[in-house]
Amino acid sequence: MKTLASIVTLFLLSTVLLAADAFPKHILETENHMVEITVRCPEGNVTCERVSYKGINKKNGATLELRGETMHTTCGDGVTPCRFLGYRFRKGKTHYFVWEDGDGEKGTLEVRTDRQVLLTERGTWK
Repeated sequence: MKTLASIVTLFLLSTVLLAADAFPKHILETENHMVEITVRCPEGNVTCERVSYKGINKKNGATLELRGETMHTTCGDGVTPCRFLGYRFRKGKTHYFVWEDGDGEKGTLEVRTDRQVLLTERGTWK
């Protein structure tokens, strides 16, 4: 009976781990940073408020993990989300933006505090 419980536990754990990998990861590499974006909403959702950010500073190895959301323009009705712009994350008063540059190959990492831009780095999606 103990073996059956162990097998069931391993099955459930592997199912959860496989489900976690089911979400697509998008990696933006800039000169000084590597940013992994994971959108944790079902495919077909236009917007998502469950996006994770894992950033690595390539110079010093520091990592940063954040939760955020997608950003879109609004359609003519002023409500419906239209064109995808990128992702928005926040840590205290600091805002992290990962912009889609429109061609699908390039992106921009931007960090702001209040109205001051602290960092802007263009990179390539991997």
